[in-house]
Amino acid sequence: MRKDRRSKRDDWSYARDYRILQIVCGLVMLLLMSCGKEENVISLTTPETTELYSVTNQTAEIKFKTDESWKATCAANWVTFSPKSGKAGENVITIATTSTNRTKKPRMAQLTIESGGTTKNVNIKQRDEYAYFDLDEWVIDEGGAARILTFRTNLKDEDLLLLVTEGLDEWVKLEPVNNTRSRADYTGETKMLYVGRNSTPYPREGAFFLAMKDNQGNLMGLDTLWLHQDPYSSSVSADFSQDGKVRLLNEAKTGKGIPFVLMGDGFIDQDIDCGYYDEVMNQAMENLFSEEPIKSLRDYFRVYQVTAVSTRNRFDGASTAFHTIPDHKTTGISVDADRVMNYVKKVEGIDSIHALAVVILNTNLNKGVTYMIRDRKQTDYNYAIALCPVINSLESEMFRQVLTHEAIGHGFAKLADEYVRSTEGSATDADIKTLKEMHEKWSWYLNVDSEKDSTKVLWSKFIYDSEFANEKIGTYEGGYTFFKGVYRPSEGSMMNQNDSPFNAPSRQIIYNKVMQLGLGKQPSYEEFVEFDRQHKPENWPLKARTRQTGWDTPWRPAPPRVIWR
Repeated sequence: MRKDRRSKRDDWSYARDYRILQIVCGLVMLLLMSCGKEENVISLTTPETTELYSVTNQTAEIKFKTDESWKATCAANWVTFSPKSGKAGENVITIATTSTNRTKKPRMAQLTIESGGTTKNVNIKQRDEYAYFDLDEWVIDEGGAARILTFRTNLKDEDLLLLVTEGLDEWVKLEPVNNTRSRADYTGETKMLYVGRNSTPYPREGAFFLAMKDNQGNLMGLDTLWLHQDPYSSSVSADFSQDGKVRLLNEAKTGKGIPFVLMGDGFIDQDIDCGYYDEVMNQAMENLFSEEPIKSLRDYFRVYQVTAVSTRNRFDGASTAFHTIPDHKTTGISVDADRVMNYVKKVEGIDSIHALAVVILNTNLNKGVTYMIRDRKQTDYNYAIALCPVINSLESEMFRQVLTHEAIGHGFAKLADEYVRSTEGSATDADIKTLKEMHEKWSWYLNVDSEKDSTKVLWSKFIYDSEFANEKIGTYEGGYTFFKGVYRPSEGSMMNQNDSPFNAPSRQIIYNKVMQLGLGKQPSYEEFVEFDRQHKPENWPLKARTRQTGWDTPWRPAPPRVIWR
């Protein structure tokens, strides 16, 4: 019996020891597996601190490699970046400043990359160079004025440049004054400005720029002072009997007759009596039908002229028929949209929700903007207002180009701008969301996309169609006014530079719109290709440019403005 008891005790000890051995072996295996698994690594191939100049839209690239997918965040409101997430492997994030640093000291931000539980911080430093005028706009009466040009800066004299727009010295005189620049606050009084009487019927505009050069010798604008002088205007309308009269300029020969309504602002009774108003409207109509494909689709349109008599040729928001006011700092123009619609409805029986109103301003300023009207209840609402002055002269190419860009591109076809603005960086998540909503809900802005993949982008068919090989359709980064995050179909186009034809995807959008409104049909891709083969534009640009073309001709674009009703 004693022997049996010892045997049971031995068996119990053996089982206990065996279980302990199993646990120990398991722990060892886990330890070995843990040691064998490599920790996810984020490897930077660029410095951990990226330095940018103090001005807006300075860009840099952050290059890194990860073993797993990643996402990035940055809390600073003066910097933007793209993309915000990605897959394992080698990646590049482009960062850009969204505002000029005027804090008078360097400012820092931190971009954090997170991947597989590991984080890596990248420091972003914006330098502190600054120079700015004590005012940003000087509006001068037609009689002229004088003032001292003052500014503040922390740059040395030899590093600061004062530049002017071409032609400014023809009507603005500069005289040196005693330089009272103090090394304490770096404030300078540089010039006395004299502006004489403007005896012409046209306003005068120009600008002063404070600038510096980067390490490569490129000019960087630090601040701008815009100058605007009102025109001389002594004539006042006395005869309003022609106001509201309608004249048919082009009769539709095919389809329902898509309505265009042309009218002028800032034209007084004398302009109407001498025939100048009619001359301007005739030229405006010819300009509208000067580019393919609308040039070959003219028979689908019914074009009207409505006479609008202004009290004076002064764009002060009260003296003209539509209360237009050109923006002194941008190419924008404000307008009383209700007044425009009242004149559209002077055309008896007009389909106003599908009409395009074109307002020509009786001034030579380089401006242009479109108001795209959106109805919350009517999804097929196509009404828009395009505004354009008689830029330079009635026969000028600039007048034709800007009018085509605004009226046909934005107003009729609902195309987006394909240019980039010097004040914009990467499109934000909110910008991309808005763009996608425009695509999906309203079929607007279909000539730009946030999709880079050539097989998925909206115009993918054109990329792989040999019919359009000479146009080099692809996915070119930059569009919808942003440098990064949005893509356009071609290097150049009418919606980019104005001086180029509409690219193939835009031509299809215009063609489809004409077929929809004129015939009530949705054409196929093959139908467009067959039409386009017979009506191709003549030339193509080799290189695109941003809408700021240098210091001689500052370009402050005003993208289309959306009005909800």
